[in-house]
Amino acid sequence: MPTIVQATIFISRPPEAVTAVMLDPAQMVHWTSDLERFEVVEGKGGEAGAVARLHYIQGGKRHVMQDELLSVEPNRRYVSRVSSDALTARVETTLLPTDGGTQVTIRWSGAGKTFLVRLMLPFMRRRIARQALADLTKLKHLVESLPPAM
Repeated sequence: MPTIVQATIFISRPPEAVTAVMLDPAQMVHWTSDLERFEVVEGKGGEAGAVARLHYIQGGKRHVMQDELLSVEPNRRYVSRVSSDALTARVETTLLPTDGGTQVTIRWSGAGKTFLVRLMLPFMRRRIARQALADLTKLKHLVESLPPAM
């Protein structure tokens, strides 16, 4: 059974401004915890079918995850599959235009590939949720600190 986590935040910019920052590999390291580098290795970033490697440093250890962008509704919805040797997760990001901005929701549904990760993942749910909200908060501050597009 997958572990499911959801986090939502309001960003006072239109979906296009949020997407521009969210999909920019150079900006990702500024709002995604422990991410050191993001590299697109197949396809075009932000388009369905694109495959990227996410290079993380956690607890002083480096590890790489693969991120495959499964479906895209530009400036509305992005679904990807993130995987490593230890787990696979489906990450759905939705951007809902609202009065004066965008409601951004990330829904993470993951399962462990190893016995230990399968056992521990349900207990890590709160930690994953806190981290998702912290990352969205950093995204919010980053997007809102940029000048509005003309």
